[in-house]
Amino acid sequence: MYLIDVNLVLITVGDKFSIMDEGKSIYFRIPKIDKEGFVVQYDDLDHFYNQLHHHPELQLIYIIEGTGDLFVGNSISHFESGNLYLIGSNQSHIFKSDSEYFEEESNENARSISIFFNIESLGEGFFDISETIAIRNLINRASRSIEFHPETAIEFGNRMKELINITGFDRFLEILSILNKLAQSKEYEYLTPISNSTAPTDKESERINNVINYILNHYKEDIPLKTIAEVANYSKAAFCRFFKKRTRKTFSEFLNEVRISQACKLLRNSDLNISQICYESGYNNVSNFNRQFKKLTDTTPKSYSQKYKKLATSPHAIEHSH
Repeated sequence: MYLIDVNLVLITVGDKFSIMDEGKSIYFRIPKIDKEGFVVQYDDLDHFYNQLHHHPELQLIYIIEGTGDLFVGNSISHFESGNLYLIGSNQSHIFKSDSEYFEEESNENARSISIFFNIESLGEGFFDISETIAIRNLINRASRSIEFHPETAIEFGNRMKELINITGFDRFLEILSILNKLAQSKEYEYLTPISNSTAPTDKESERINNVINYILNHYKEDIPLKTIAEVANYSKAAFCRFFKKRTRKTFSEFLNEVRISQACKLLRNSDLNISQICYESGYNNVSNFNRQFKKLTDTTPKSYSQKYKKLATSPHAIEHSH
């Protein structure tokens, strides 16, 4: 017998999401997931969850309102309203809201709706039958986590929002329909280059969490290897081994990705010129900034800015790129 009960969790306006003490990571337990086919969760918060966490359930999440940095697996990127992601099982991730969301008198809100489920949510073998095998393939692809392209994200994000107004069997069928349609879509990009379904230990997560938060707070500054190693409570050599094992990248590679991600955000959302953005992103040399930007995005800061200005005036002018 397949379990088809669906649970809706509502978090009310103004609640602060607090899952553990600052600086530690968590194993996030989804309420009643073992007895429910799907868990639908609507969040309306001051800011998104600012701690590295993981859970065995996949998470399809639509950002209704809010901006910030998404760290998942071994990659970092910017998120904003209208983004739709499928986070794989046991993928460590943070949706870290921008700094203004944490200011004492902030009027910002972070809103999202998520569907949590796993391979056995509807009983062993449910996703192996011919009618649901496409969803099984989507679950397999999600081991690298997925971002859906803008038009697809908005279409299915709007359908996800309507789940709040649907109950029982109708909601269950709509969720299956959403997953089936997304499974057939080719409008997506992988977020990480590697698959990972092995959850990190609590100690590893705590150390990575401390490192990520430090980098996001200090990326404009010079960060010596000795300093970041101390943040993780390692010697320099041990930190390099640990960081490469957990992210498949060197610290300098990851720091460059964070800085270029911040530069992309400024190019899209500010009136600063290229030189100003170079220094605001943590670089002290425009030539090096241009070189690193081209290396990671396959385009120049100027071309990137021009594309997004064109997109703002004609939403179908350019294709989605990650």
